[in-house]
Amino acid sequence: MTLTLRSERPRGIVAGRVPAQPGWLGAYRESGLAVIPGVLPVDRLDRIARDMHCTYERQLERLGLPAAPWSGRASLLLNMERLLQADAKVYLAATRHNARLASLQQLVVSDAVLAIASTLGLQATSLPTSPVLQVMGDTLRIPGGYHGVATHQDWPVVQGSLDAVTMWFSLFDVTPRTFPLQLIPGSQRQGVWPGKITEHTSEVDPAAYADSDFVTATVSRGDLLVFTGFTVHRTAVKDCAGLRIAASMRYENTAEPTFVEREYPCAYQRTVIREVLFPGFPSVAQVEGAIGFGGGA
Repeated sequence: MTLTLRSERPRGIVAGRVPAQPGWLGAYRESGLAVIPGVLPVDRLDRIARDMHCTYERQLERLGLPAAPWSGRASLLLNMERLLQADAKVYLAATRHNARLASLQQLVVSDAVLAIASTLGLQATSLPTSPVLQVMGDTLRIPGGYHGVATHQDWPVVQGSLDAVTMWFSLFDVTPRTFPLQLIPGSQRQGVWPGKITEHTSEVDPAAYADSDFVTATVSRGDLLVFTGFTVHRTAVKDCAGLRIAASMRYENTAEPTFVEREYPCAYQRTVIREVLFPGFPSVAQVEGAIGFGGGA
């Protein structure tokens, strides 16, 4: 069995602002994780969801398939299902693109989020990678594709500052039945757990933990789950259904002594394809049509 970690929403909290004396800080220091309620503006989450909807909608239109107009979570899921059924490759390309949306990038470096990093002691906060977008849905399974990550820690696959922080949020409410995150309180105190590096993560040896060690994080829209790079966690998949779209971001402390001594290592590497991806593209007419320099005031 697992306990449930719920966000306690204090009266008077304003989205986008961090309390001067946050009650969650003690929990974070003790257990390596905490839920910060109502810190993310819901309208920002709506904007990300609408931008994602646009991505799938345009691809469906390109394929000559019907696309549901925006009406919220239901229309987003419907268009995702339609695109996946029509062409899994295109669906994956659209989903990968959504991790690069400006609306998502803007939120993970918003003043409220960076203030949380500062409250946790990070100085000159740096970002080792882009946001990680995690789509979970029982109707969106892809054979051999992502459907939750096994029990793991974040630090071994980043290897940056020792006090690195992961911040995780969902575009929609997360219940115990919509693929919540599960975490082991206090697991950061053991440093790097035994395990192995896999294709997607640093998987912890199953012999090192029991299911009863985990707590389940049920968060509402606007809540932010924060945990250390050494906190052991996983995605719950058993008896889960529906749609969960979550994003996580890693934040590092430029002033952490071992990070300075190791000259700021980063396990993530950027690569650029120099070859032309689409030979002969674009034509002058296509450039003119896109930019609109064909004349007129």
